Amino acid sequence: MRLTIGIAVTALTLTIGATPAVAAPPAYTFVDLGTLGGESSYASALNDRGEIVGSSQVADGTWHGFRWRKGKMTDLGELRPVGINNRGDIIGTTDTSAFLRRGKRLIDLGPGIYPVALNDRAQVIGVGATPLLWSAGKLRPLPLGSVSGINRAGHISGSIGSHAAVLRRGQVTDLGAAAFDRSNTYDLNDRGWVIGWHFSPTQYERGILWRAGRPTDVGTLGGDSTHLTAINNRGQILGTSHLADGTEHPVLWQSGHLIDLTTRGVDPNHDLADLNDRGQIAVSFRPVFGVSHAALYRLR
Repeated sequence: MRLTIGIAVTALTLTIGATPAVAAPPAYTFVDLGTLGGESSYASALNDRGEIVGSSQVADGTWHGFRWRKGKMTDLGELRPVGINNRGDIIGTTDTSAFLRRGKRLIDLGPGIYPVALNDRAQVIGVGATPLLWSAGKLRPLPLGSVSGINRAGHISGSIGSHAAVLRRGQVTDLGAAAFDRSNTYDLNDRGWVIGWHFSPTQYERGILWRAGRPTDVGTLGGDSTHLTAINNRGQILGTSHLADGTEHPVLWQSGHLIDLTTRGVDPNHDLADLNDRGQIAVSFRPVFGVSHAALYRLR
């Protein structure tokens, strides 16, 4: 593969120190997914069909993978899921290897890869000695330092050196950085929008959205930092942000506005996992001390 490196425009839309305007937020219904018969479970990923994968304890206390769909949790055995696409394909690991699960078939990705993400074409990115792409039964190295997401077109978000980067059709584009010359990515959507972070001048993490290579700081709830978790194909971004008093709340960024999701009933103590195109949010929460359950926030 021929490798070309380009440098993206590094102009930054500054919103540091400002509290963004608040758009009308959605309302949610909360669904506890339960467990496979044991005490705890947690969510890993969510697709646009509302299917959630994660891990759960069974009755004897051991951990199994699960797939939750339409109110039913299915035991996936030793496979510990990392991601699920809109076709229902699942990536995950066992104690010995990494796998792609298609229907009831397990495809061994090899012992030298930890899967990170997959797209709807069942292409899988992961990390081994170097970042890797698994496609149509073959593994090949990627010209990136790390990887975070892959979209339907096969574009891959990651990093090169200490900078966020994206790989498209064999070309790596350096997305640049701000203060302290460091940045990285978390994910990208099918429109090619990439989410990640820069440092602020005071060395706090700032959530960044790159569109066509141009970075936009998504702002905060009045505090110093914002951490982004997931982006969907509607351009909505899920994350957490600090208030002026230092507390952290879940947020949804859309159309230039950062929405405090606690105003619509999302618990600030719940751990965010994923966001789909229907606006549903997968989380893990603690019903009692020392216990975790996977759960879903869905729009009313």
